[in-house]
Amino acid sequence: MFDNRIFLTLSLACLFLFPSACQQSGPAPDIFSMPVTYPVGKKPTTMRSHDMNGDGYPDLLIANSQDHSIHYYQGAGDGSFKKEVVLETGREPMSLALDDFNGDGIADVAVGNYGDDNVSIILGQKDGVFIKKEPVKVGRLPIGLASGDFNNDEKVDLVVTLRFDKLLILIGTGTGEFKLAEAYKAPGTPSSITTGDFNNDKNLDLAVSFNAVRSNNIKIYLGNGNGTFQTPKKIKGGHQSSNITQYDMNMDGNADLIVSSTMLDSVTLFLGDGQGDFQAMPDFAGEKGPHAMVAGEFTGDKIPDVVVANRRDGSVSVVEGRGDGTFVFPHNNYPVGREPRAMVGADFNRDGLEDLAVVLHDASLLEIILQKPSFQSKVEEG
Repeated sequence: MFDNRIFLTLSLACLFLFPSACQQSGPAPDIFSMPVTYPVGKKPTTMRSHDMNGDGYPDLLIANSQDHSIHYYQGAGDGSFKKEVVLETGREPMSLALDDFNGDGIADVAVGNYGDDNVSIILGQKDGVFIKKEPVKVGRLPIGLASGDFNNDEKVDLVVTLRFDKLLILIGTGTGEFKLAEAYKAPGTPSSITTGDFNNDKNLDLAVSFNAVRSNNIKIYLGNGNGTFQTPKKIKGGHQSSNITQYDMNMDGNADLIVSSTMLDSVTLFLGDGQGDFQAMPDFAGEKGPHAMVAGEFTGDKIPDVVVANRRDGSVSVVEGRGDGTFVFPHNNYPVGREPRAMVGADFNRDGLEDLAVVLHDASLLEIILQKPSFQSKVEEG
């Protein structure tokens, strides 16, 4: 099922660069239970997981771009979810960030409304009701959104990427309102963003992927700790990337970055050195149209893996990590449904294992896929 070009790239990498990463794996292991489905709105595009109501169980929020809404599912703690609550948003919500924007200890929601050129803030309340604040105008086509305290004032801020080559910082007032602060050029069609302290200086930094046809890099914006950022570092690798996420894949204590290229059927790992620099490893691919990614432990060996949702062949791939930045080849595939667009990982049933939630864009469905404790037990015993 590999694209011939990607297969050739992988084969050459296996032969000349990382021969130990190319041992064949057996049949796909029985890691997951059968999916349980829930309805969502039309054209769901993104999803986030967070304990929104303070009961200790992860909940789910799904942005539906055609319905201009969010489906909010409260987790019951046993792997199931209560009946959805539907929240209105602006036009074409394409991105979400969940955090406590007004300091009341209750999670709130920021929504990037692609069709309205703004970010709307929805404040959570103790009684489970949500209150909408006035939206913040940010500019044309907001596509990526993330939160963090960028100026070290203990108030949550936001960063927004605009489709037309800009990156904006919104400084939080601690009341649920935001002020437009710095704007940065981000040529190459920024697509997705993640935040973290990549150089271990106690200031939050930004990592951005780029989706333009000729883009072949990610960029790192190192934070100054006062809400401003340095001139970005360009890290080569990750052609025409759709999504970016982070995880310590080689277990050295430093955050690594993973990007997917939906158009080019490839996934790239960037190993971080803890000083703000990253090294691109050879692409390890997914199936057709890799998009959303979840990093975590899925194969029972206590070594981080990457699960990739493949938009064009209706599957998720479990790519087994070796703990050194390389991966077992080939990966294992599990069918889900048409156009898996968004995916998150969380322990939905409190058994200590990371489960998956997958959104099917064309079918307007949410799938909950639980890990099987029996599989993990077999690995540990064997």
